[in-house]
Amino acid sequence: MFELFEKQHVLDNVREVSAYFEEKLDELVETMDVVVERRGMGLMQGLELSVNPKDVIARALDNGLILFSAGTNVIRFVPPLVITKADVDECIAKLKKSF
Repeated sequence: MFELFEKQHVLDNVREVSAYFEEKLDELVETMDVVVERRGMGLMQGLELSVNPKDVIARALDNGLILFSAGTNVIRFVPPLVITKADVDECIAKLKKSF
C-alpha cells in the first residue's frame, strides 16, 4: 500500500492541496461573518461558526456536500487524500451557498 502512495505521489498531493484548502478556508474566515476561525492541520480542518452548524450542514447536504459537526459550533472537514484543487473549489462554492 505504501508503494502505491509513493507511486501516485499521494503525500505530495496532500501537501499541495492542504495548503490550498487552508488558504480557501482562511478566505471564508475573512469574508463570511458566520465563520469565526479555521482550525486544523493538513486536510483535517474545522471551521468554528457563530451559528448552529446543524442548519449549515443540512443546507450543505441539499447542495451535495456532506459535512459533520465537531462539538457545538464547528464544522469538520476530513476529505480523502486524493482530493484535488478543483474538488476544494467545488467544496468551497457549495459551502458558501450553504451559509
